[in-house]
Amino acid sequence: MSTWFEDAFRPGSEIQGKWNGRVYLVERLLGSGSNGVVALVRRGQMKYALKAGYETVDHQSEINSLHALSRTNTSFRNFLIDVDDMVVQGKEVSFSVMRYIEGMTISDFLHKQGQDWIYVIGSKLLKKLTELHKNGYIFGDLKIENMIVSRYGDVDLIDFGGVTPKGRAIKQLTEVYDRGFWKAGERYAEESYDLFSFAILLLKVLDRKNRFASFPKMLPQNREIELLHAIMKENPPAARLAPFLHKALNSQIATSEEAYQLWTGLVSNKKVSPKSTTMPWLKICFAASVCIFAATLYIYW
Repeated sequence: MSTWFEDAFRPGSEIQGKWNGRVYLVERLLGSGSNGVVALVRRGQMKYALKAGYETVDHQSEINSLHALSRTNTSFRNFLIDVDDMVVQGKEVSFSVMRYIEGMTISDFLHKQGQDWIYVIGSKLLKKLTELHKNGYIFGDLKIENMIVSRYGDVDLIDFGGVTPKGRAIKQLTEVYDRGFWKAGERYAEESYDLFSFAILLLKVLDRKNRFASFPKMLPQNREIELLHAIMKENPPAARLAPFLHKALNSQIATSEEAYQLWTGLVSNKKVSPKSTTMPWLKICFAASVCIFAATLYIYW
């Protein structure tokens, strides 16, 4: 028996807003989480990510945050495209339409391009968090699955279900990224909460032994930050970032601006591997030079 969202988001089906009347053609289901389901849709030639919320109240809270961020003069500007209701099996379901961002997970990007790219990606992710924090919000549920990395290490955040106004209790989290899980602080919406999750995200993606898979099964009394030190020591990029990671894991960095300055100081002289910095224009220039050389030989031969 199919679920309501499998029926609503079947490839080729149409979703029409009840109030705005806009029609979106479903291409495929992108994923589902604890607070909603997301599909890739098309309207005309434009692609979008359409999210339908399970709970109206929670989804409306996410929409309110996105609406506020979409009006800021930041990279989040105009991120939210449309908000409406659709009727599924006789029931009204709220949905939001956002920019669709193509890319891959940070894990896949580092596997393909090399771990030294963590310095570039980390810098750009901290810039995103700084924009968010300056506008009064905490991301809350920062994890590998909630960010996309595109070419040259550009970063975008996705799934804003955990976004929480500063000063409130964190409303959505994933255990191993949560400082409360590690007995390292409260589940309170402040910048240091996101920075703790940022540090965990880096360690998780750099951990070649997949130790994080066993952490959720660990007894509460055994959850200690010291368990993460082995990952820092064994992995060269993590070892270089140890001064930053220690402070972030102990909530000793108050703001994302401060975090960015510390990060920049640590990685300013780090270079990504030559193979991963090869740009398409270099290949084009090389190909062009070969053609010119061949033409020259032909003319003067």
